[in-house]
Amino acid sequence: MSDKLKSYKSLVDFLADYLGDDTEVVLHDMRDWHNSVIAIRNGYISGRKVGAPITDLGLAMVRDGSWREAPYRVNYKGLSPTGGVIRSATYFIKDDDGDLIGMLCINMDCSKLMDARDILDSLIAIAPSCARTGGESEETFNMDVRDLVANNIHRVIPGHVSDLTKMGRQEKIDLVEKLQNMGTFMVKGTIWEVAEVLGVSVPTIYRYLSTIKKENENSSMM
Repeated sequence: MSDKLKSYKSLVDFLADYLGDDTEVVLHDMRDWHNSVIAIRNGYISGRKVGAPITDLGLAMVRDGSWREAPYRVNYKGLSPTGGVIRSATYFIKDDDGDLIGMLCINMDCSKLMDARDILDSLIAIAPSCARTGGESEETFNMDVRDLVANNIHRVIPGHVSDLTKMGRQEKIDLVEKLQNMGTFMVKGTIWEVAEVLGVSVPTIYRYLSTIKKENENSSMM
């Protein structure tokens, strides 16, 4: 083993202690492909130990000369003996003449992370029943009545002009009906807020609601 490779043996322990038990760190001596592993930590991930041979991918990187083009290769996928996904990286160790003499490899077992991802996905997933409704399925958590009214108005008339007081009477009635259908007026204080936004009195809003109710009753009787 060259003195340069010996200096990397302490780095194996350093990286393994820092990255944790789910990360395998391996040092290869590329002068002996059949017994290339000269130091390893957390070898249970790949099932290897000191004296193990180079992997097929490691051998491929040597043969294709990719080590000449870049000092390292990161974020490539591997599979553990049990079929788990491994996220890997390899640092190419060269001598003073630029020849490849070793490789320092890091193999992170992503199984626990993928399990955590699946749990998070299940927690944040939107229920299919909501997606099938075809309607608005988003929810905004508002701090006050003003925000609630503003958000609901934006939903029913996206991109509306800032001055809703200029709307015609029927337009205002249509807007009030849409807000009612959204359950806006079930929240205390929203009628007063809508009245202010539309530039009408609170009694006018009540008249709008009364008109809407009568129109709906007449429609149901037809």
